[in-house]
Amino acid sequence: MEEIIDLKKQREWSGKPGDLAIPQAYINDLRYEIVVFARKERGGSDFTFRCREYQRAPDGQWRFEGVIIDTSIKNPQGVVELARVTYHPEVVLVDIGFMVIPAPEDDET
Repeated sequence: MEEIIDLKKQREWSGKPGDLAIPQAYINDLRYEIVVFARKERGGSDFTFRCREYQRAPDGQWRFEGVIIDTSIKNPQGVVELARVTYHPEVVLVDIGFMVIPAPEDDET
Protein backbone atom coordinates (compact mmCIF):
# COMPACT_ATOMS: atom_id res chain seq x y z
CA MET A 1 0.00 0.00 0.00
CA GLU A 2 1.37 3.40 -1.00
CA GLU A 3 1.96 6.03 1.70
CA ILE A 4 -0.50 8.94 1.70
CA ILE A 5 1.48 12.16 1.36
CA ASP A 6 0.26 15.46 2.80
CA LEU A 7 2.34 18.24 1.25
CA LYS A 8 0.93 20.70 3.80
CA LYS A 9 2.88 19.14 6.67
CA GLN A 10 6.55 19.64 7.49
CA ARG A 11 8.72 16.50 7.31
CA GLU A 12 12.32 15.55 8.04
CA TRP A 13 14.42 12.60 6.90
CA SER A 14 17.80 11.64 8.28
CA GLY A 15 20.15 8.73 7.98
CA LYS A 16 23.60 7.67 6.96
CA PRO A 17 24.96 9.29 3.79
CA GLY A 18 23.75 7.39 0.74
CA ASP A 19 21.00 5.71 2.78
CA LEU A 20 18.34 8.41 2.62
CA ALA A 21 15.04 7.65 0.87
CA ILE A 22 12.73 10.64 0.27
CA PRO A 23 9.34 10.00 -1.37
CA GLN A 24 9.24 11.32 -4.95
CA ALA A 25 6.27 13.61 -4.25
CA TYR A 26 8.51 15.84 -2.13
CA ILE A 27 11.29 16.23 -4.68
CA ASN A 28 9.37 16.31 -7.97
CA ASP A 29 9.10 19.66 -9.75
CA LEU A 30 11.62 21.59 -7.64
CA ARG A 31 12.03 24.21 -10.33
CA TYR A 32 14.04 26.88 -8.52
CA GLU A 33 17.20 27.03 -6.45
CA ILE A 34 17.28 29.94 -4.01
CA VAL A 35 20.56 31.33 -2.66
CA VAL A 36 19.97 33.32 0.54
CA PHE A 37 22.61 35.89 1.45
CA ALA A 38 22.69 35.94 5.25
CA ARG A 39 24.03 38.89 7.19
CA LYS A 40 27.55 38.01 8.27
CA GLU A 41 27.58 40.67 11.01
CA ARG A 42 24.76 38.75 12.71
CA GLY A 43 26.65 35.48 12.57
CA GLY A 44 24.73 34.09 9.60
CA SER A 45 26.04 32.18 6.62
CA ASP A 46 24.68 31.92 3.09
CA PHE A 47 22.56 28.87 2.32
CA THR A 48 20.51 27.43 -0.53
CA PHE A 49 17.23 25.62 -0.87
CA ARG A 50 15.00 24.35 -3.64
CA CYS A 51 11.32 25.13 -4.17
CA ARG A 52 8.44 24.51 -6.56
CA GLU A 53 7.05 28.06 -6.78
CA TYR A 54 7.68 31.52 -5.40
CA GLN A 55 5.92 34.87 -5.44
CA ARG A 56 6.02 38.28 -3.86
CA ALA A 57 3.12 39.02 -1.53
CA PRO A 58 1.44 42.47 -1.52
CA ASP A 59 3.11 43.25 1.83
CA GLY A 60 6.60 42.81 0.31
CA GLN A 61 7.31 39.36 1.72
CA TRP A 62 8.58 36.63 -0.57
CA ARG A 63 6.79 33.27 -0.24
CA PHE A 64 8.33 30.02 -1.40
CA GLU A 65 6.20 26.88 -1.74
CA GLY A 66 7.26 23.24 -1.56
CA VAL A 67 10.71 23.88 -0.05
CA ILE A 68 13.44 21.27 0.42
CA ILE A 69 16.46 22.19 2.56
CA ASP A 70 19.54 19.97 2.92
CA THR A 71 20.67 20.35 6.54
CA SER A 72 23.21 17.52 6.50
CA ILE A 73 25.90 17.70 9.15
CA LYS A 74 29.58 17.77 8.14
CA ASN A 75 32.57 17.08 10.36
CA PRO A 76 35.55 19.49 10.49
CA GLN A 77 37.13 17.72 7.48
CA GLY A 78 34.01 18.47 5.40
CA VAL A 79 32.77 14.87 5.27
CA VAL A 80 29.02 14.40 5.72
CA GLU A 81 28.38 12.43 8.90
CA LEU A 82 24.59 12.69 8.94
CA ALA A 83 22.41 13.14 5.86
CA ARG A 84 19.37 15.21 6.79
CA VAL A 85 16.75 16.83 4.55
CA THR A 86 13.72 18.85 5.62
CA TYR A 87 10.56 19.68 3.72
CA HIS A 88 8.56 22.84 4.45
CA PRO A 89 5.22 23.58 2.78
CA GLU A 90 6.10 27.29 2.81
CA VAL A 91 9.04 29.51 3.70
CA VAL A 92 8.74 33.29 3.92
CA LEU A 93 11.71 35.65 3.53
CA VAL A 94 11.53 39.23 4.78
CA ASP A 95 14.24 41.89 4.58
CA ILE A 96 17.04 39.61 3.36
CA GLY A 97 18.84 39.35 0.04
CA PHE A 98 18.45 36.28 -2.14
CA MET A 99 18.90 35.15 -5.72
CA VAL A 100 16.65 32.80 -7.71
CA ILE A 101 18.23 30.39 -10.20
CA PRO A 102 16.33 27.89 -12.36
CA ALA A 103 17.14 24.39 -11.14
CA PRO A 104 19.79 22.85 -13.41
CA GLU A 105 17.50 19.90 -14.12
CA ASP A 106 14.77 22.29 -15.29
CA ASP A 107 17.16 23.98 -17.77
CA GLU A 108 17.76 20.75 -19.65
CA THR A 109 14.23 20.61 -21.09
